Amino acid sequence: MKKIILIISILIIVSTNKAESQQIPLFSQYMFNGTYINPAYTGSREALFANLLYRKQWVGFEGAPQTAMFNIESNLARGSNIGFIYVNDQIGANYTNSFMAQYAFRFKVSNTGQLSFGLSGGFVNYGVNKSKLTSYNDNIDPKLLNTDNIWKPGIDAGVYFDMKNFFAGFSALGIVSSKADKEQTMHIIRAKANYFLTLGGSIPLSDKVNLLPSALLKSDFQNPVNVDINAMLQVNDKFWIGGSYRTGVLWFTDVDKETRQYDAISLILESFVTDRIRLGVAYDFDLTKISNDNNGSIELSIGYYFTKPKRK
Repeated sequence: MKKIILIISILIIVSTNKAESQQIPLFSQYMFNGTYINPAYTGSREALFANLLYRKQWVGFEGAPQTAMFNIESNLARGSNIGFIYVNDQIGANYTNSFMAQYAFRFKVSNTGQLSFGLSGGFVNYGVNKSKLTSYNDNIDPKLLNTDNIWKPGIDAGVYFDMKNFFAGFSALGIVSSKADKEQTMHIIRAKANYFLTLGGSIPLSDKVNLLPSALLKSDFQNPVNVDINAMLQVNDKFWIGGSYRTGVLWFTDVDKETRQYDAISLILESFVTDRIRLGVAYDFDLTKISNDNNGSIELSIGYYFTKPKRK
């Protein structure tokens, strides 16, 4: 229904000054798509690898967020790694297109440990698809009437450390653009800089089975801190099954607990269907009031190794 899309778009655009920006989207399968949240992860698979991922949030709720991502990465000589990532994010009538080139430099710091520094740069396109609102009078809100799409530069940076049974990373996404263009007549919703902290490891349970615990913290220091706690079972290095719990912690905001939309449980499955093709699926069960109006969230991914991976 266009009425729902209109309501979502206007609420995002003009509700309050504190709501001038949307957060950078987050995937449930983040542990298998590290390049998206940290450019320093680029090339860590030590292979030419391409990945496509799609997330549909709140299935059955019209105007709800949906995100598509494509990335490709590869190794160069002497520790250099390059990649490219494209992200399309839609919320109601609002959309964002991000085109980023990535570079990471990796070097050994111990017999099993490697440290990498990454940087990505490109352009981000922000806009509103007013064709989704054509059944309504644009004069409902002058900011919506004067809204058009704009292009802004984008810069991300990160650091990543990994060894045999442990990894940790810290990154900042959206460093350049952080606020709406108030000086112009149009009003575009732009993501604030988001900071990611990741930790995880591998605990052998048998010769063929490992437990992979991990955690992710994401914050823009304005909205609730996104906390993901994850645990996966890895079988024969070809099959992964597990889940995660996601919640919002009120460290940097006074937003009412009843209005937040972060709490969810995810079931995650990943598998190599061939030596080169990797498939993944995640399904989120919402634990908030909005769960009464949707059928959960679903996420699908497919990855392809053009060269034999040294790390999976």
